[in-house]
Amino acid sequence: MNKSTWKCILSAGSSKVFDFGLKMLEINIFRNVEPDTAINEVLFYGAGDEKQVKKVAQNNLFCIRFIIVNASETVDVCVPNLSSETLAKCLVSVHQNNKVKIRIAIHNSDDDDLENLQLFAENGVEVKVLSPEVRLEHEFVLVDARAAGEAVAALGALDLEPDCLASDATLLTSEPSVLVALHREFERVWNSDSDMTRVHCD
Repeated sequence: MNKSTWKCILSAGSSKVFDFGLKMLEINIFRNVEPDTAINEVLFYGAGDEKQVKKVAQNNLFCIRFIIVNASETVDVCVPNLSSETLAKCLVSVHQNNKVKIRIAIHNSDDDDLENLQLFAENGVEVKVLSPEVRLEHEFVLVDARAAGEAVAALGALDLEPDCLASDATLLTSEPSVLVALHREFERVWNSDSDMTRVHCD
């Protein structure tokens, strides 16, 4: 389906869907990524009145969700904490509906994460809660890291809700060198032995 067709379909929907769809068209995420045409897009959260900032934040959240729900093999998540109900439900849905393998490394969980940790455990999503001596602040999602030419990553502000006014930017990229580095770092964190708790359902 070409871009003009997508614009016609999206313009018939709500403005939120239209804005989101145009953003997806701008970063060419509706097509497979060729090795020499990597996605490199920064989602800024901007300034201005609260209504505009909220709208931009919601559109950016939809972009991040779109990347995750289109995973075909794996989603690796590395975050300081994960209290976002939106992101948690999205990950569980992808795991259940697409049979995608989900691995979540949380650097240091708190009480805000408990409900989501229980949700993951009940639905067979692999989670490791790490308590390293030096707290990590990694925040990225790596989608289909093992699929050549299909992988994409989101780095930056991820643990969001639709009504959250984020200020940090989020980078969407399919740049091979970045993906290799993120995949290597995720594997290092995931396979680390120190102070790790595997979350499971009793």
